[in-house]
Amino acid sequence: MKRKHIIPLFAAVFILLLLWPEDASAQRISNRVFRFQNRIEHDQRPYHFGFTLGFNSMQFAVTPVEDLQETYGFQHVLVEPDFGFHIGIVSNLKLTEFLDLRFVPTISFADRHIEYYTDYYSYGPDGDASYDERQELEVTMLEFPFHIKYKSARMLNTRAYVLGGFKYTHDLASIEHATSGGTGNVLARVARNDLHYEVGVGFDHYFYFFKFSTEVKASFGMGNLIRDGDDNARYYDSINRLNDRAIMISLLFE
Repeated sequence: MKRKHIIPLFAAVFILLLLWPEDASAQRISNRVFRFQNRIEHDQRPYHFGFTLGFNSMQFAVTPVEDLQETYGFQHVLVEPDFGFHIGIVSNLKLTEFLDLRFVPTISFADRHIEYYTDYYSYGPDGDASYDERQELEVTMLEFPFHIKYKSARMLNTRAYVLGGFKYTHDLASIEHATSGGTGNVLARVARNDLHYEVGVGFDHYFYFFKFSTEVKASFGMGNLIRDGDDNARYYDSINRLNDRAIMISLLFE
């Protein structure tokens, strides 16, 4: 299944699960409904596991050199993000009543592009800005995040939380050591490994058989990913810093 078909599928599943009515036991007394807390034992476990899936938007934060036009002839060096998806395994260790330590190894798939413009802006037949050169970067990222999760008090079968932490990433599809050849020119080499810090928010929903969570997380790479090469020097020398950025929307089942 192509990525462009997978992303709408994940989005549809995400919306349907948000609208899924809670399956709670109930007693009707004098036309009033009293609901009970689901899965009370879940919060007492010292550790538990689950899985996550979702979609993401990966891009770069690019800082060109100051003399970009005078030295290298480029008006702009821009990045174009694309959508992807990710799956992973959730490992949760209870520290206190409101604090958890989480390890969520994940594999993410996405595409990113670095675009070089020699004119201020030139426009193609569709009215979009037209680049002169473009480096396409496929991403197959192994991610190893450690997070601290701080939870609110439980409100019946729902609770909010915030999380933060660090993750190490390894891009299996990186072109850090690639050379220009039969697959096309390599304009800008991007490092394979990076360290990120992450922050996010989410909601836990306790259903009768499992806990379901919705989460939004932002990831900020700390390393400069641009690498020198043996050819096409003007393309990588024109970039001072290249940092990873990502937004991830996840569904978690625990």
